Amino acid sequence: MFAAFHEVGKLRIRESVGLPFERFAAGQVFHHRPGITVSQQDNVDEALATLNQAMIHYDENYAAKTEFGRPLVVSTLTLQRAVGLGWKTFGRRKRIRGFSSIRLTSPVFGGDTLYARTRVLSVGPDPDDADCGVLTCEATMSRPDGTDVAFIHYSQSIYRDGRGPLPALGY
Repeated sequence: MFAAFHEVGKLRIRESVGLPFERFAAGQVFHHRPGITVSQQDNVDEALATLNQAMIHYDENYAAKTEFGRPLVVSTLTLQRAVGLGWKTFGRRKRIRGFSSIRLTSPVFGGDTLYARTRVLSVGPDPDDADCGVLTCEATMSRPDGTDVAFIHYSQSIYRDGRGPLPALGY
């Protein structure tokens, strides 16, 4: 149904990058794989890169005395991974139009493995760009035990079939 490889010549195969807008429909749920195991070093790096100085993210002694008992992963890292893990599906994205809601429902710790899935909530025309359509989506991050840790509602512009930079590059 969603072939990832296309023959482009004798013994030549092209790997697809994302789906064109026309392949999406409201109600589809994409389970993005592989997942990612977040390390405490990833967490410290994100805290430092974003100038997040909250001790809960990198001071184990401090974090041990909180309700969580250990350092929490910086929320921006969880959100980045939620959107980033969908790159194969949404690889023809022109831009993210905006985030309408973000809910963090369970703590994430260094060592947690996270999986992403995205539900397409609606599809429609892009009022700003005839080369694209707009998807409204809900990305969900979960642990392997099924615990959901984050829900992100956002909209994105996806290139229509035959449009965007890939056809111009001979892909």
